Amino acid sequence: MKTTVRLCVLMMGWALLGPASWGQQASSTQQPAGQPSMEQSPEAPADQSAAGPVADTRPLGGAEERTAGSRSGARNYIVPSLQLYEYADSNRHLDYTSNAHFVSATSVVGRLALQHVKRTNTFALDYMGGGQFYNNDPSLNATMHQIGLSETVQGRRWGLMLGDRGTYLPEPSFGFSGFGSFGGLGSGMGGGFGAGLGNLNPLYSPNQSILNGRGYRISNSAIGQLTYSASARSQFTATASYGLLRFEDAALIDSDNRIFAAGYNRMMTRHDTLGVLYGVSMFHFRGSGFGLDSHFIQLTYGRQIAGRLSLDLAAGPQISTFKSQLSGSGQSYYWNGHASLRYRWPRSDMGLSYSRYSTAGSGLFYGAETDRLDLSWGYRFTRSWSGSINPGYSHNTRLSQGTATGTKGSYDAVYLSAGIRRSLGRYADLNLNYSLQQQRAGSGVNQANGTSLVRHVFGLGLNFHPRQIPLD
Repeated sequence: MKTTVRLCVLMMGWALLGPASWGQQASSTQQPAGQPSMEQSPEAPADQSAAGPVADTRPLGGAEERTAGSRSGARNYIVPSLQLYEYADSNRHLDYTSNAHFVSATSVVGRLALQHVKRTNTFALDYMGGGQFYNNDPSLNATMHQIGLSETVQGRRWGLMLGDRGTYLPEPSFGFSGFGSFGGLGSGMGGGFGAGLGNLNPLYSPNQSILNGRGYRISNSAIGQLTYSASARSQFTATASYGLLRFEDAALIDSDNRIFAAGYNRMMTRHDTLGVLYGVSMFHFRGSGFGLDSHFIQLTYGRQIAGRLSLDLAAGPQISTFKSQLSGSGQSYYWNGHASLRYRWPRSDMGLSYSRYSTAGSGLFYGAETDRLDLSWGYRFTRSWSGSINPGYSHNTRLSQGTATGTKGSYDAVYLSAGIRRSLGRYADLNLNYSLQQQRAGSGVNQANGTSLVRHVFGLGLNFHPRQIPLD
């Protein structure tokens, strides 16, 4: 892509986006993954943090992970933003090869976040979309899209949440750096949305934690959640979701996932909640004759201090039944669990998340047992300088029933993203980012070019964030 074309795209996007402020999105309940929560940034209005902390009212063990809450009340706003990035990529094909060869590329990404709050309902939407342009390999030029939306209705006793999360990406979301400093599904806590959209509970999100090469894939989760407060301390929840994962590459395995779960939560103290959750997850692998049903029970514990701390723990047994049209069915017993910790200091935010569930196998396995760990930390050094670091790890073990020989195979993958941001006045930021993706194939899986994959990406970008547009 020539320099003049880049400049034209940048100026056109700047003119179309209009005045808004990315830096002032801090009032959202959930920050984009990989970005520090700058709720008292120098660009924010003076009264933004004047209100007391607001607790996150999402149910324990629900469809979305709980957060530490916000330091200011909810507001109505729309935030368009634009990003231009130049970066160097050492392994653009995600190949198992030791020959690092850096190529340059450009990404242009636009974002639109919206939140509208009324007395009994809240609507939130967050969309990111753009393109990647490889300067010496135009065959890899690609588009990328991520969208999330939710509608929440809260009555005196009944509550309803309807939501959807979807992506269209040219490669796996695990450690995906195509959205640059905006974060995205692959950064930080495994999926960050702004505008009051929380991270999905990993149980309800299609798994993409194996680096299975380049190629377009569609991931989507549609979720409905009903809550009923029997008293001031007791709450019942019922959640249903439908997820899908589709690949352009016919060699990868398309999958569908239906999940139904019901739970009960009891507040023991002002900050502590205990609960129990039962659910069933049903996987179908298209065109294969294979299926996987998992029944699980979890005991849950949550502790929340508004504006400072959110801790959620869940663990319990799981029975998985693997179904095959050729070999019948067989059962396996596992334990499953999830833990998340979010802590907030005056200048920084930290998030830690661990999950263990049966998953669809990321397009390479007919079912897998997946362990995933993600860490996110952001720090504001001064009024103009801030930084973040986000490592993650996943271990995927193939279910032995999913192979003709009954052998297992595994992949271990890690990612690391780190960045430094420098504010350029009120309406722009300069970002310097680095990301690493690494994967090792264990015994039981075959890779034509070796067993180790390594990728480095260095990037330098500009974010444009004019003043926020209020909807009040």
